[in-house]
Amino acid sequence: MVNDQTPLPASPPQPADPLPQDFETALVELEALAARMSDGDLGLEESVALYQRGVALAQVCQERLEVAEQQVQVLQDQMLQPFDPAAARDAT
Repeated sequence: MVNDQTPLPASPPQPADPLPQDFETALVELEALAARMSDGDLGLEESVALYQRGVALAQVCQERLEVAEQQVQVLQDQMLQPFDPAAARDAT
């Protein structure tokens, strides 16, 4: 039974450490969190805090992947333009 006298936090706790901004560092930390959580040795509060951090790390990874995908798409679009010999002659 839940104690009605216990106040709920107004907002979820914020991670203490700043999030890494590069994909590789975020992924390494995310993998470490997943391994730590899968051990099953954590209490509920710590598990929730780590899960929250993991979600934030996954978001960093997703954002970095989206940026990389857009960059690749731009490069592919530039390479896949039809060859115009007249434009090539004018460029030289």
